[in-house]
Amino acid sequence: MNITPRKIHYVSGSRADFGLMARSLQHLAAQPSFDIGVVVTGQHLIAQYGDTRADIIDAGLTVVADIPVTLTGHDGAEMGHALAEELAGFLRLWHRTPPDLVLVLGDRGEMLAAALAAVHLGLPVAHLHGGEVSGTLDESLRHAISKLSHYHFTATQEAATRLTRMGEDPAHVWVVGAPGLVGLTEGIDHDPAWLGRTFGVPAARHHILVMFHPVVQEATAAGAQMQIIVDLLAARDCAGILMRPNSDAGGAAIDAVLDRAATALPGFVICDHMSRPAYLRTLAHVDMLIGNSSSGIIESASFDLPCLNIGTRQDARQRNKNVVDCPQIDPATLASAFYKATKLTGPFENLYGDGQAHVYLSALLQRLVLDPAHLSKRMTY
Repeated sequence: MNITPRKIHYVSGSRADFGLMARSLQHLAAQPSFDIGVVVTGQHLIAQYGDTRADIIDAGLTVVADIPVTLTGHDGAEMGHALAEELAGFLRLWHRTPPDLVLVLGDRGEMLAAALAAVHLGLPVAHLHGGEVSGTLDESLRHAISKLSHYHFTATQEAATRLTRMGEDPAHVWVVGAPGLVGLTEGIDHDPAWLGRTFGVPAARHHILVMFHPVVQEATAAGAQMQIIVDLLAARDCAGILMRPNSDAGGAAIDAVLDRAATALPGFVICDHMSRPAYLRTLAHVDMLIGNSSSGIIESASFDLPCLNIGTRQDARQRNKNVVDCPQIDPATLASAFYKATKLTGPFENLYGDGQAHVYLSALLQRLVLDPAHLSKRMTY
């Protein structure tokens, strides 16, 4: 008997979310029970952020639509306009060709726009990485997406418990682990010459990967915060890679600091974009990850890599033991935290799962009953 594949649209707005989901999406797409399509928007379609739509094609996945927006990292109004444009784009797309299920991840504006569009069109939404906290605007967006979603695939039991305390139906909440851990360290061997050969990074006492993004509520301070990080590195025997920030308000100010950093940091290379395989290999070859990316919170422990987590962007998220926090961004506090991070040694256990999220997700999506009654949500308390 022929069974019509379940049509699932995954929404992707940047290298960040796609890198986390790529292996799981490939696993789902390889199965005849699923028809997987990717709706592309946000930074993926902007040259400044690497034109990363090509990463999706190179992964062998099908792009079903492009929804372009304008994002430069200038201010919050720009982010709000982009969300509105994405909402309109999702509505046009899914009114014309609705999927059986919309799949979203995390806390970004495009994910909220997708969830809003889906519920207005009577489409069920499944949310990955819901129930986590950070204390910034990202947390508000994450919880809003969860309240608009009908099915939840969390990274930890703590996150699942939080969702049920928020009134979500426990029968629709499953712990699958972080999808970004799928195949994370496969095929990566340590080669001491790799950083120099690949990026031209010179020898140094500390090889560092820096990923620092703006916090929307602190956008006016973003440039000064980045400068403190640059000054820290310039005063030490460090070399490595500085990644450009995302498109949130304050990103342009961070970019301006990075543009001026070449003289102060001659041992560092500035990267607009790095493919997922290159990024994972970089994690395996540096001595520390510095910044405020969720990658430091979730992925770096699997590489036994110390993470110096700076500022408030990941505030209150569950920590692995490889993380040193520096919530206050000033030279003295950052210097002390850096020293502490240099003393950390693995191995580190990763509380975000066993790297099998793709298997659990596939099994759950295959047996998931998409009952129209689930679209009418009600608080469980």
